[in-house]
Amino acid sequence: MKETMLAAICTEKEKIVLQQVPTPVPKSGQVLVKVKASGVCGSDVDGYLGHHPMMKWPLIMGHEASGIIAGLGAGVEGVKIGDPVAIEPFFPCKKCTACLRGKYNLCVDLKITGHQVPGTFAEYTIADAGFVHRKPDTVSFEEAAIAEPASGSLHAVERCNLRLGDFVAIVGSGTMGFLAMQHALNKGTEVTVIDNDSKKLDLAREMGAQHVVNPAKEDAREIIQRLTKGTGADCVIEAVGIPETLASTISLVKRGGTIMLIGWSGNATDPFNLTSLTLDELTVLGTLGFAHDFPVALRLMSEGKLKIKPLLSHRIPLEKVEDGIRLLKSHADGVRKIIVTYDA
Repeated sequence: MKETMLAAICTEKEKIVLQQVPTPVPKSGQVLVKVKASGVCGSDVDGYLGHHPMMKWPLIMGHEASGIIAGLGAGVEGVKIGDPVAIEPFFPCKKCTACLRGKYNLCVDLKITGHQVPGTFAEYTIADAGFVHRKPDTVSFEEAAIAEPASGSLHAVERCNLRLGDFVAIVGSGTMGFLAMQHALNKGTEVTVIDNDSKKLDLAREMGAQHVVNPAKEDAREIIQRLTKGTGADCVIEAVGIPETLASTISLVKRGGTIMLIGWSGNATDPFNLTSLTLDELTVLGTLGFAHDFPVALRLMSEGKLKIKPLLSHRIPLEKVEDGIRLLKSHADGVRKIIVTYDA
């Protein structure tokens, strides 16, 4: 084991430096993982810009990752050095009421890789031994790194309590929207994807969405009303997180329907029609991360029911992390999921 490792450290707003830092040593109940692949997430962009409330510099960001177990802390059982794993990036207290009820994503003292603790934009990272999941042989390290958003989108869709035949409108077809679409389709629902990027809509249709709508060219509410014979969507999943799309959900959902807000703007308040919310008896849900969803997401990948490869648009080395974050921030044409890959 090397005493030092290369890490990409965000030291201040819009500045990442590459440094040799001490290789972390796993504590009791922890494992050391040699990172093989790590996804660049929108939250990394927020941290880079200084907009993320959980990220304080200096910090090694990155939380979507897979790798190989390289070291074991005291008392670790059930995994061994050399095991290929996907990392669930949580460090819950395991003592609070939420943890004891199995809702560890709502832990009162939750720490998250790449947020409050050093992340995966480094050659090695620490993980809770109970939160590493063996990578299926049929799933690549790049795909396994996306188990994090795959689990987060699964958690959100499960909270919607979808039923066979439900009509679901998904606003946004970025990473979370694209994955939520597949989860909703696996539930046997009829899905409409709404996005102003025609290439993303083409991919959504190719991947099984029954309907697609470009709101820059079409009236999304009018089309949803027509497709549902004037009823509206049983469930609207918002996966963009800007005030305009958050507000639009009210116009798309049926009376008594459900709105799931995966996206968030970071604002303390955003416009929302509370009259409709009350008089139409709408259910509005939030979502935070995942709880017990990683094994299911990985199994869906291994069975071909959750396809990740169409998301992976760019691959970069660790030394180019800052370029990758800037590229994701740019929203340039053709940019979907950027994967940081590491030398063997």
